[in-house]
Amino acid sequence: MPEIKKMKLDWLGELKFVGKNERGNTIFFDVPIEKGGQGTAPSPMETLLACLAACSSIDVVLILKKKRQNITGLSVEVTGIRRDEDPKIYTEINLKYVVKGHGLDEGAVESAIKLSHEKYCSVGGMLKQVAKILTSYEIVEG
Repeated sequence: MPEIKKMKLDWLGELKFVGKNERGNTIFFDVPIEKGGQGTAPSPMETLLACLAACSSIDVVLILKKKRQNITGLSVEVTGIRRDEDPKIYTEINLKYVVKGHGLDEGAVESAIKLSHEKYCSVGGMLKQVAKILTSYEIVEG
């Protein structure tokens, strides 16, 4: 049976919106000042980049823990390049993973990132249909 997800979006005035899932968790959206908004929250397209980074990061952490890697931190710097014409979709997305841990195996880190992007990350699975997704990583001891 297919999994069904629901969100509700409410307009808060100006160009601000709040999305809420069935558990009551919220996410706020706004438009950058230069586009007529107030810039109080990420835009929908910025949020899409964060969703990709979050989806993949969950995979990477779970895979590294399963591989018994001593991971102590993870951050992802994500950059999206959009085309000029409407709809201004992303044509290229770059993710740089900064993985922190004690004695991390480089092969395990590389494998976890690859598995996420090739097999597990649903957000990436959708986005790679329209955008080139590139990854890199840095391992930090500690």
